[in-house]
Amino acid sequence: MKRYFGFCLFLAPLLASAQDMPVKNYPKGYFRDPLDIPISLAGNFGELRPNHFHSGMDIKTNQRENLAVHAAADGYVSRVGVSHTGFGNVIYITHPNGFTTVHGHLNRFFPALEKYVKDQEYKTESWACDMAIPANMFPVKKGQFIAWSGNTGGSAGPHLHFEIRETASGKPVNPLLFGFDVPDTRAPEVYRIAVYNRFTSIYQQSPQMISVKKVGNVYQPATPVITTSHSLVSIGVQAIDRQNNSENANGIYEAVLLQDNTPDIGFQLDHIGYEETRYINAHVDYKTKKNGGPYLQLLYALPGNKLDIYHPLKGSGIVSLSDGAVHNLQLQVKDAYGNTSIVKFALQCKGEDEPADSCAKMIRPSMRNDFANANVAFSLGEDEVYDSFCFDYAERPAKDADYYSNSYQLQSVLVPVHDTFSVRIKPTKPVPAALTNKIVMIREGGGDRAAAAVKLENGWYRGVFKELGNFHLETDLKDPTIKPLGKVTPHMSLKTATKISFAMGDNNGIKSYRGMLDGKWLMFSRKNNVLTYTFEEHCPEGEHTLALTVTDLADNSTTYTLQFKR
Repeated sequence: MKRYFGFCLFLAPLLASAQDMPVKNYPKGYFRDPLDIPISLAGNFGELRPNHFHSGMDIKTNQRENLAVHAAADGYVSRVGVSHTGFGNVIYITHPNGFTTVHGHLNRFFPALEKYVKDQEYKTESWACDMAIPANMFPVKKGQFIAWSGNTGGSAGPHLHFEIRETASGKPVNPLLFGFDVPDTRAPEVYRIAVYNRFTSIYQQSPQMISVKKVGNVYQPATPVITTSHSLVSIGVQAIDRQNNSENANGIYEAVLLQDNTPDIGFQLDHIGYEETRYINAHVDYKTKKNGGPYLQLLYALPGNKLDIYHPLKGSGIVSLSDGAVHNLQLQVKDAYGNTSIVKFALQCKGEDEPADSCAKMIRPSMRNDFANANVAFSLGEDEVYDSFCFDYAERPAKDADYYSNSYQLQSVLVPVHDTFSVRIKPTKPVPAALTNKIVMIREGGGDRAAAAVKLENGWYRGVFKELGNFHLETDLKDPTIKPLGKVTPHMSLKTATKISFAMGDNNGIKSYRGMLDGKWLMFSRKNNVLTYTFEEHCPEGEHTLALTVTDLADNSTTYTLQFKR
């Protein structure tokens, strides 16, 4: 057998020593439910999301907004935020027991806090904000009303996002470990297992996927012994969890691999920091998911994966089949309440190992990786990739007249990158002076298109991205669009209106917007690409002129002007 461990094994991250899966003892009963209705979950901690683990509980609000939200324990408001992405309107409450609770997607804060935030927004002329609040300004008692629930930020429907964080570290902790009343006697559902060749990069293989079905109390494949041509393998699993009062497909809490009845390795989704959450792309089989497949969670750590969720029991997730014998394996899949599903299967190696990966340009984790030629350059830092892969580069002619460079393939979207990276492109034809500031960089791949604003540096345009793919320069000469929602006519009366909204759009993305009423800044909120002004004291009775300006990534701008009566 060809012994090629290389990047798949020798660079594997150090795993914390453990003989048993950790037992967590968080304070039970300290925190109350944040709503006045029974908790039913639309999402739980550790649920798998694009580029991140879900960091709390998404509590259903019966498809309604404006339910009363209460402080889960005594404490004080320590931070608030307002944004059209993420948590939207959010309150952070710090408690004396070392934890902070987070309440997101709110419509409004309690009146005193709402006024304070609004005053600061007008003072800074910015609706979006992230404010630290002095500890003695807004103390709260357990059960005190703090906000109305809503659907703000990156929310697809009314619900309350609720988190518990360690105050000192800011790291979110699984709220279901704190004793909330969430009825759950249902064990996780397991759909399939996946077998990975450990002599090959995860990005240069397609796993052998085996469906499993529950027979009695155990999940098992249709074939008792699964044969593979690989003598060294690791395992992935597709599984979800549901609660008694919710059919939402939520995330599992724990999975443990046993080899020949001996616990080998497990992972536990207990606490994951925001600086770590993008490592989900190393915990799951990113390539399979990006290709339209299921989420497969790995029972081993890729070399560049720095999550501390893995616990070695007697091994590190490597299954050796080199003896040709049948090896009995088992997965124990649990939720946060200990409900457990068992998967039993057997593996046997029949055949020869494939040759190890080899190519002219190999990108490796834990190393700086640079690529440059006469027209394109980019770099990936030491912590940017999770497993090695053969770098795939191609250059293609410009497609359209508005292209100012060829198209450069820098790998593909099937390989994840942990953080932002810069791409530099030199134009392949002269850029007229009038168009110098109208250049944008475009990334395409996997059916997606993303644009980035650029900086001109010594004849090269530089853009920043988070995904690999195909890159080129093009001009953006189109102004953004602004369209009123509802019937709007010049000099119309808005005396009885409670709000006015506009839809903004652009082919490459919005950089900023600004509303002015009679020459003074006016606060518009944002949901997706809809801007809304809610009438209040800053728009008194009388004749008014509203000017709303939207600017795109290439600094093209459009101003919509409306004269109205109030």
